[in-house]
Amino acid sequence: MSTRCFIATTKDEVTYQSIYCHHDGYDTDNGVGPTLRQHHNSEYHAENLIALGDISFVQGETVCAYHRDRGDSWDQTQPRITRSQPELFALAKACDAQYLYLFKQGEWHSFKL
Repeated sequence: MSTRCFIATTKDEVTYQSIYCHHDGYDTDNGVGPTLRQHHNSEYHAENLIALGDISFVQGETVCAYHRDRGDSWDQTQPRITRSQPELFALAKACDAQYLYLFKQGEWHSFKL
């Protein structure tokens, strides 16, 4: 069974861009949380990751993006825009995400949903 998560960024805490990640979404060991903090821990890296759209997994610097790597439709995998943090959390929960990772103010924040 997969541990799903959402990965999001915000610059102004009003608009949020987010993507879905299907595998290893947990915040321990080799999960998405430690990977984001170790390998994608800057605004530049966070924004580039989000720009890929939904992903199957992220391990270290390796990312398998549904559109880029598997040819899935961009319309179905592009980053989602939400207009508030509660809306972002509701979207993540609606997609059965167990964790949400939010890059804001220069660091990753993790939330267990």
